[in-house]
Amino acid sequence: MADTTDLKSVAPLGREGSSPSPGTNISERIPLPGLQNSIRVLSDSVINLISAGEVVERPASVVKELLENALDAGATEITVELEQGGRKSITVRDNGSGMNRHDLLLSVQRHATSKITSRTDLDSLMTLGFRGEALPSIAAVTHFSILTSDGSEGWKLRMEGGELRDVSPAARTRGTTITASGLFYNQPARRRFLRRQSTELSWVEKYLTGCSLARTDVSFRFIHNGRELFYLASGQSIPDRLRSRYGIPGENRHVESKGNSGETDVSLIWFPDNRWNRKTHQYILVNGRLVYTGLVSGPLDSMLAGPAGYPLLFCSVTLPPSEVDVNVHPAKREVRFREPSSVRSAVESALGGLLDSRKKEMLSPAGSSFRRSGITSGKTASLSEDLFRTAMELQSPLPTEPYDRSESTFPIVQIGKAYLVTSTDTGIALIDQHAAHERILFETVMNSIINDSESGQQNLLLPENVKLDGEELDHLEDYRAVLNRAGFEYHVEDDTLILTAVPPGTFHGISALREILKSLQNPENEDMPLRERVAAAAACAGAVKFGDSLSAVETRHLVDQLFSTSDPFHCPHGRPTLIEISFEDLEERFGR
Repeated sequence: MADTTDLKSVAPLGREGSSPSPGTNISERIPLPGLQNSIRVLSDSVINLISAGEVVERPASVVKELLENALDAGATEITVELEQGGRKSITVRDNGSGMNRHDLLLSVQRHATSKITSRTDLDSLMTLGFRGEALPSIAAVTHFSILTSDGSEGWKLRMEGGELRDVSPAARTRGTTITASGLFYNQPARRRFLRRQSTELSWVEKYLTGCSLARTDVSFRFIHNGRELFYLASGQSIPDRLRSRYGIPGENRHVESKGNSGETDVSLIWFPDNRWNRKTHQYILVNGRLVYTGLVSGPLDSMLAGPAGYPLLFCSVTLPPSEVDVNVHPAKREVRFREPSSVRSAVESALGGLLDSRKKEMLSPAGSSFRRSGITSGKTASLSEDLFRTAMELQSPLPTEPYDRSESTFPIVQIGKAYLVTSTDTGIALIDQHAAHERILFETVMNSIINDSESGQQNLLLPENVKLDGEELDHLEDYRAVLNRAGFEYHVEDDTLILTAVPPGTFHGISALREILKSLQNPENEDMPLRERVAAAAACAGAVKFGDSLSAVETRHLVDQLFSTSDPFHCPHGRPTLIEISFEDLEERFGR
């Protein structure tokens, strides 16, 4: 409906007889030569284009809005069909409630919606859509048509650039089909900003997958240029839906965890061995709505991502609708929480449970799986409990007795001065000695810094010394407090550093200190907390290297300590510490 405000009662700025209000910038009210100052109401066509610019950014925006409408309409089967990444045509079909002629005509008017009736409804939103802007915004920038039926009658509506062209009876089963073609055909500048076909297609896949994870009771079919890219059947669990979507073998295990804080619940599903170099395959849902929120993604990336890439990850945050504002972004991509601290606590709780669940799962007879990068063709195999039972039985913090192979069914040996190898019931397991030790040292140093305890030091029998330049010595003095808390003890004589204590287990003390200084001076690491920069650098430089020999006692101790860490499966940078090759794969490779 038109705005009923009495326009005559509003004194226009810049007219005679109107006085400036306090704080008004006079220069904004004085007519400037050559400029038209009169205020006018924009035409509906211009208003629709402006509104469309906020809601419709690319083909994925159209798909997102139409998917949300289909789900709100109670659809259980949805098909999305694109041509040329959505640039040429976008069609969404559903078997939802459909519309009669009256509702069809209202649906393409701005701010006409069945989702809310008053402002108080915004505090208890249970639907994905609510503004009544999607269809008119899409229609304003496309050749647009709707074919719909509520089960008793069918109608087809056609629009061009936001202008109604035709409404006529048509045949269709219950549901709705919406087609939007020639996106931004009437806005050439906007159309030129669209990306190439593959990029636009990837954005559509992201939104469609996110919706499918929110509603596993609905089947989703995705077709591009006449070829079906994927079909997700209804009734799948979320892990099964992710496996189906990404073609992940059943033996690739996943880890699930839950956390909560107050009225906020968080559910995490993590595929640690399926990684990409971008976050494209991470899905964060808040009350069933796919969104971006740094409050949630920040802790997830900090704990689970690294140079090895970003894992396939699903995170669902559920909280009362009144505790989250979904009306803060034109495209509803972002949300604002009433109690951010509660959400962060729930996410951190779920992350802690995620790593605990992973370790418990690895000790079960079913075992787990690891990506075998660089060894085989990407297949996976179960890691039996025997390796971990052997590791967990070796509880001596620093054994000094000679190693007796009879103590363990499966001995652990070093090969190539780089890897630790052991036999399991189902194959052989390989541990990267540097990555494993790096994880151990990282947590040791972090604990020392956090607890500010001198127990996190290992005194050197023979102090190490090295000559340093003035700048290096100055930096050592600047960071002396945090380095002492990390476990390093040193003093300086002239230009010589004398190192007398290091974090427990550190092999290369001087190298570790120099690596820390290098990290602290690297501007790329400025966003990382100081203590984490110190711990990561100390761990990387202080860990055993490829080429370092380890005794039988040291190998056993290393494995034991690895599985006492919070995440024994990845080094601080996200790379795997352990992989396994099954006997079946060995036999296949040997042609047996």
